[in-house]
Amino acid sequence: MTIIRILLVLVIITFFMPFYAVSCNSQDKGVIFSGFELSTGKNIAGYWIDGNFLGFILIVPPVILLILSLFIDDIGKIKNMIIYNIFKYMSFIAPVFDIFAVFTVRYAFRTIIFARFDKVPVLINVKSGFLLYIFFNAAVFILAVMNYFIKRE
Repeated sequence: MTIIRILLVLVIITFFMPFYAVSCNSQDKGVIFSGFELSTGKNIAGYWIDGNFLGFILIVPPVILLILSLFIDDIGKIKNMIIYNIFKYMSFIAPVFDIFAVFTVRYAFRTIIFARFDKVPVLINVKSGFLLYIFFNAAVFILAVMNYFIKRE
């Protein structure tokens, strides 16, 4: 359970790391967007790029799972069986949902950027936060599967 909590904290941290870089050519580093900036917007050289509030959907499931995990003991005793069962099933669903959601957000972000800058060739590169977000969610899912098959009393 401690490992799952650590991974959930890492998922939340990656939301604030660089997800994408937008540039006009391959030699330019571009403007970097984190998951938070995708959700709230960003000011670039006096020009405001609107965010989409739905981007916060990437951080809500890990936060809920982290809060639920605080009600479960590490040593095998369950404080509340109902909360444990909710956590157990959500820990299967939330990471898979998050992985699909991050790709959906990427597609929506591409669409918005290409629509806004239709006269300029734009490149969108994936950054480390995006990859780590997927990796940590996959790790949570794998541990959730392992936790599911451990018999709890």
